[in-house]
Amino acid sequence: MTTESTQDTCILTRPRTPAAARDVVRALLRQGHHDASDMAVDDAVLVTSELVTNALRHGGGLRGFECRVRPGFVEIAVEDGSDTVPRTRPRTSLLMSGGHGWPSVCHLSDEVSVTRLPEGGKCIVARVPLAA
Repeated sequence: MTTESTQDTCILTRPRTPAAARDVVRALLRQGHHDASDMAVDDAVLVTSELVTNALRHGGGLRGFECRVRPGFVEIAVEDGSDTVPRTRPRTSLLMSGGHGWPSVCHLSDEVSVTRLPEGGKCIVARVPLAA
């Protein structure tokens, strides 16, 4: 695991687990110079977990991870090896498992973008507000 950090940016390339990515985001947002509410930290950690989990489970593997804190929001970028754009699965049963991650990412983020990469795969960027 390679970590590079500055006051406003933390880059972690290819964390091995969603937990490792969550730890980086939580630690970055808990630094004293960011005005992130507890709820905002929880939201950013959940978005991170969902994006990294989906990259590992459905995206052909995690190729890159980046977390940047900007004024008023945190930007979480995850690259994976799949060209398939995430979509919300229709709920056919209340007992159906899974399918909650992508809607949660979209709900908790001010903005979500998916960009196909020239070498194949995609980059998903979620912008999570820091104020509750």
